[in-house]
Amino acid sequence: MTNREYIKTQIDDLPEGVLNKIIEFITFQKFTLGLYDTDTDYLMSVPGMTEIIKEGLNTPLSECVPLSEVWGDV
Repeated sequence: MTNREYIKTQIDDLPEGVLNKIIEFITFQKFTLGLYDTDTDYLMSVPGMTEIIKEGLNTPLSECVPLSEVWGDV
């Protein structure tokens, strides 16, 4: 049995929560290997990323942490 075949047989035994982590891992591996055409393609492939970006865009600056608190040397 190849690694690919083994992974496919094991995936059905895992709970949904674990599958989300596997999706994130696969997405990162594809990004690392340069299998996405653009950074946007990569970000769009991350589960929930579109919603997080939209939420961030809609958050007033007054509710955000100042950059100087995140990176002290900025």
